[in-house]
Amino acid sequence: MAIETSYLSVLSQIIHRARSEKEQKRIKALCLAYPDLLVPKAALVQFFSEDLVNRLPVREDADKIWQWHGLAGCKEPLFDTSALFGELGVDIDVIDIVKARGDERIVDLNERLPEDLHSSYDLVIDTGTCEHCFNVGQAFMNSCAAVNVDGYLMHAAPMSKCNHGFWNFCPTVYPDFFDDNGFEIVFMKGVVGNLKNGMKLFDLKPFARSKLPSESVIYVVAKRVSDQELRWPVQRKYRNV
Repeated sequence: MAIETSYLSVLSQIIHRARSEKEQKRIKALCLAYPDLLVPKAALVQFFSEDLVNRLPVREDADKIWQWHGLAGCKEPLFDTSALFGELGVDIDVIDIVKARGDERIVDLNERLPEDLHSSYDLVIDTGTCEHCFNVGQAFMNSCAAVNVDGYLMHAAPMSKCNHGFWNFCPTVYPDFFDDNGFEIVFMKGVVGNLKNGMKLFDLKPFARSKLPSESVIYVVAKRVSDQELRWPVQRKYRNV
């Protein structure tokens, strides 16, 4: 999984917002898989500062990671994501089905989330994991279950990518799920492009039948505003039929 420039531009704002609202110097975040930081150094300096970026360690396995993401031969330094989060006042835990980067706790999101992770995080970060879980509804519910009240979920998923994972997500799933489960959507946009040529955001009509650009992705940020038992939603078009 990966954080690219457009994702980081939204995520950094949410981190600032969460820390300000909670009046905490540090917040706690859960990452669904380790999010490799595929952001050029110049962009990181623009987001933060040159002094901060110069404090970040460069990963020794950078060549292998760039290749994994289809960017073999990339000469950009690959900075350590956990170090960046630390500089931003965020302490992270990482869960995954495998130890891809070495620090992950093994958790299968196809199954119910372990109890000790429920309502435990100020921020849950999914850069594109749920679509790779066959039991996708449970995986998405798990990502929401980990968020504490007044905490945030930032979720990315494909909308029109064949064989990227098991599933694509339709925009309607987010308001249909969140409205039933004590969350408020604070950001939702479509994204098109790629790591080589850059990503662009576009507006979505969550309930309208529409054609999407090829290889498009959705970014969603939601805030948990009430503590209630999560339940499976009914798609809006079939309510009160």
